[in-house]
Parts: sequence; C-alpha cells; structure tokens
Amino acid sequence: MIRAFATRAFLALSLAVPAAHALTLVTEENPPFNYTEQGKVVGLSTEIVVELGKRSGIPLQIQSMPWEQAYVAAQRDKETCIYSTVRLENRERLFSWIGPIATNRWVLIGRSDFAGVKVVEDARKYRVGVVAKDAKIEFLMGKGVTDLREVSEDSLNPPRLVLSRDDPNRIDLWATSAYGARRTAARANVKDLKLVLNLRAVPLYLACGRNASPQTVQALSRAFELATKDGTLKRITDRYAF
Repeated sequence: MIRAFATRAFLALSLAVPAAHALTLVTEENPPFNYTEQGKVVGLSTEIVVELGKRSGIPLQIQSMPWEQAYVAAQRDKETCIYSTVRLENRERLFSWIGPIATNRWVLIGRSDFAGVKVVEDARKYRVGVVAKDAKIEFLMGKGVTDLREVSEDSLNPPRLVLSRDDPNRIDLWATSAYGARRTAARANVKDLKLVLNLRAVPLYLACGRNASPQTVQALSRAFELATKDGTLKRITDRYAF
C-alpha cells in the first residue's frame, strides 16, 4: 500500500515538472558574441547561454557553422536553438525567443584626446574607419557621414587611429562594436582610446525552433529571468564592454 502510494506520488511529480531535454545550440563565428578559440566556442553570448544551461539543468552541445546552415538546423532539428540572432518580424513565429541575451552596441571610438562629436552628424567632417560591407556603413551614410575608410577586417582599424596626422591612412574615428573593441585594440597593441559616441543598440536573442520542447523553452526562460534579476548576466556583459 505504502509502496503503491509512493509510486503514484512519484509519477504525479514527474508529470507536474517534466524534465528538460538535452539541447543543441548552433551559432556562427561572430566575435565577441560567439566564436571559436582553441577548438571551443566562446564569447559573450556563449557565456550567457552556458549559464542558462547550468541554471536550468539542461545539457548543452554547442556547434559553430555558417549562419545559413545554423538557421536551417534550428528550424528543422529537434531540441535545437540558435544564437545570437536579431528578433525580426518575419522570424517571430518561427522561434520561441529568450532574451535579449546581449546587445550589439555600435560605437565610435577615438584617441583619448579626441573631442568634437556629440551626435552622429558631427562625425561628417572626420575620417571614419569601417569594415568593408559592414552594416554600419549604410547606417553612417544615412546620417551623412561619407568619409569612410574601409579595411578588410576590424583589427586593422585601431593602428590607424594613432598614425601621424599627415598619413593618408590615418583615421579620426573607428566605427565598431563596443563588445569587441577593447579586445581588438589590445591585440593590436593600441592604448589610450576612449568611447566617443554610442551609435545604435541591436538586441540579440537565443531562439529555439518549434521542434524544441515547451519544457526546454520554459526552463531556459526561467533561468534567464533569474540570472537577469540577480545581476549575473550584467556581470558577464560588463567584462566585454569598452
């Protein structure tokens, strides 16, 4: 009798609180949010989703691949989510959204003695370093900032800030992401820089495909709420900010 009651109680508890399933997370190479270093996926967003997995008790397998491939896998495969992705209207019904887990904050950075820019339009009279085909180019040109000096990768920009004033390769400002600038500048051995202006904030999310179980999504959502409330996510984010 006692054993039968205990069995029924255990089954009732199991039904009331379903266990979350193991989860595959797919992502792309997009530092500082998610990128591979020494064979392991790391970065700001990666630290956050790993924290959510720990808090929710969900085993995670993280894979980096081309974005198009990851996007398809997140919709097609069971128990699969994608990060870091922008929440767009045409994507809204394709995923269950958790976050924002991070914010891609576009900024202008200059030397520590730079002055003269209070709004983005003030940058029209300066030479601005950008990465070719980057979305920031369209944004800046839309604000009338047209003296844009393009390079193939962002790591080439910090050294150009400290060139002599008569050097044709010199730039006055560097348009980049706040959460990668410190690391990029340090690797280029460039110091004495400062954040001149915040340009735009773009929230980024963890998005779970419709083949992910409701239990998994609920557990991750609850973990996100708690990690936000106790300041853990802010502490992670602050380590990457310029």
